[in-house]
Amino acid sequence: MAGPRLLLAALALIGAAVCLLALAAPDLRTAVAPLQKAVRRVLAAERTATALAQAELGWIPPPLWLAGRLGLAVLLALIGWAWFGLIVLGVLSGLVAYHLLGVGLEMRRRRAEARRQAALLEGLRYGAAVMARSGNASQMVEALAASGPFEARRVFSGVQSANDEPAATLLDGVERMRRQIADPLFDDFALALSLHWRQGGRLVPALEALVGDWEQTLRLQREAKAMRSGVEASVLLLALLPFVFLVTLQVLAPALLAPLRSTFGEVMFAGAVAWMVVGYRLLQRMSAPPREERVRMWDATA
Repeated sequence: MAGPRLLLAALALIGAAVCLLALAAPDLRTAVAPLQKAVRRVLAAERTATALAQAELGWIPPPLWLAGRLGLAVLLALIGWAWFGLIVLGVLSGLVAYHLLGVGLEMRRRRAEARRQAALLEGLRYGAAVMARSGNASQMVEALAASGPFEARRVFSGVQSANDEPAATLLDGVERMRRQIADPLFDDFALALSLHWRQGGRLVPALEALVGDWEQTLRLQREAKAMRSGVEASVLLLALLPFVFLVTLQVLAPALLAPLRSTFGEVMFAGAVAWMVVGYRLLQRMSAPPREERVRMWDATA
């Protein structure tokens, strides 16, 4: 008798669960949508691809960069574990290596972005002057590719080369370069050019307003960078100094690390490291510079 009763109870629970899911399906879809978007971003490595493109490393596939970064961190974690004899220090070695690779990419991205945006501002100012002399958008791109600032010349030469392909338009070349460099300033230019190309209207006032807004933005970013420089240096030192101190102890007086190799010592050390990581992440969040959001041009990508 117990067997049929358990089967009936299981079927009843399954039926109730199906009915509950059917009733809650609309709410579940709404709740799961942000999670699905987050999973898609992680799987597509969207943020990593953008950072590599802005750092002028777009030739590196994002999965390869992530795999290399993770692989090096695991390798150094194993080396740290074998050398110190402490699992916590092995994990710490891997975390430091993984983080420093990310810091290096971010520093390269900032330098490349600052250099490129300064050149693009000069180029757009020059392009507005060309347009004001009874030119059109195609002539403006040709002038920027031929005699604009060096960095802007490289960007607009790519736009012009894509435009020279059969059945390609100026917007196709702009969209191709927009995806290649992933720059928020160029996104705004692409949006202004797209509206001018499809809707009509005067492009020169739009370019002048764009240049004025971005000049103000970059000026504020430079001032904020000067104010953050001390905090950023402190954050970097906080990540390196404990590790350097432990390496020095291991080389000069390894006996001082012997208490940490006991179970209690390793647990206490793990707690101290976790507390340090929490404090480091808070300081990193406080000193992190804001990043300009990119414009998503769905019409151009459709």
